[in-house]
Amino acid sequence: FPNIISHKSIKSIQTTRLNGFSSSPYDSCNMGVFSPDSRVEENIRSIEDTPHKPFFLQQVHSNKVVEYKHVLSRHGELTADACFTHKKNLICSVLTADCLPVLIADEDATVVAAVHCGWRGLYSNILAQTIKKLAVDVAKLHCWLGPCISYKPYRVDTEFRQQFVNKHNDFSHCFYLDKKNIWHADLKKIALMQLQNLGVKFITQSPYCTYENKQLFYSYRRDGETGRMASMIWISS
Repeated sequence: FPNIISHKSIKSIQTTRLNGFSSSPYDSCNMGVFSPDSRVEENIRSIEDTPHKPFFLQQVHSNKVVEYKHVLSRHGELTADACFTHKKNLICSVLTADCLPVLIADEDATVVAAVHCGWRGLYSNILAQTIKKLAVDVAKLHCWLGPCISYKPYRVDTEFRQQFVNKHNDFSHCFYLDKKNIWHADLKKIALMQLQNLGVKFITQSPYCTYENKQLFYSYRRDGETGRMASMIWISS
């Protein structure tokens, strides 16, 4: 359970790869509903204490944000990389396997959001787009940065870094050059700086790297064909 906010009405879950039913290479609690894994729905049904079965977006590494006003009817019904709701007992969720999941709630428990942040989403300001749509006082927002790939195994090329820095000059120190002249990107640091620049004051972080913790997490960079974890948040009644 992510440490987002102490409000009793805010509920959240971060899954790992443990305690599911899938077999290799998806062993064992794969939530990747778009993978050819026949046990995904069984894994989803095993999640306890949720107000309804979670349904997942068709994520495309965009900055598109959608509002939930009712429970979706199927996975992939909406194409976006962030979702939010003001309604009670509606689960906002995203899937990741190295990208950064961000869960958001306001301290009055009037809105929650889940955001899928890969480099493309961060580059195109998906966090700013999401927070703008929440329409609440930014000073009251609490954000949790979930498990993602850390900068050490996240190698990027010079063109990648230059493209990002050209657009976001203040973020040049979110990239690190190693002894072999290879650049590394820090997704979590980029997200942290973006949230702080937006005026968010309450930010907590998971300490885990998905790439370096094979027992707990899926990692696309590490394994190629792999499963997905789910990050979920809702307002309980």
